[in-house]
Amino acid sequence: MNQESQQQFISVPVPSQYVTQVYAFLAELTGATSSLPPVPPTGTGTSTSTDSPDEDPLPVVEWTVEDFRKLMIEPLSSVQAITRVLDLLAKEPDTRVSYTSIANHLGMEKKSLQGNLSAFTRAVRKHYIRRNWPMTWADGLTSEPGLKSEFFYTMNATVAERWLKARSQG
Repeated sequence: MNQESQQQFISVPVPSQYVTQVYAFLAELTGATSSLPPVPPTGTGTSTSTDSPDEDPLPVVEWTVEDFRKLMIEPLSSVQAITRVLDLLAKEPDTRVSYTSIANHLGMEKKSLQGNLSAFTRAVRKHYIRRNWPMTWADGLTSEPGLKSEFFYTMNATVAERWLKARSQG
């Protein structure tokens, strides 16, 4: 068994206003240097904001059809949730999709989506030895009630084509 499947997890109540900081701290402990929505991502090379490439020793590597085939058969439920995000984004390449829309499309709460994105970051770093996701994100103004801004995710046409090719062969 690998180390990940041997870990024990304990539920710890956390006041809601501290949840994102706890996620960020857990990401640091596990070696993931980026924070995920709603905390702005930093140092991952995937944001459209200005990241410092020297902060992360892992490279930015293009995602190939073979990488996607491997990703599609990954048994982790968190990774499978993100494959559904990739399916959504690949349907409309170069189109920004809001974090809220993604959570609604997947039928999951935003906090669950955040946990899946954090786990995906760890999987990408560990199994693909890279720091970049096959999608990018940018913070932007939103019309979502109660929010001024949120993250919007995009998959470019080249990556979408590779994802769809892997899906059709999978």
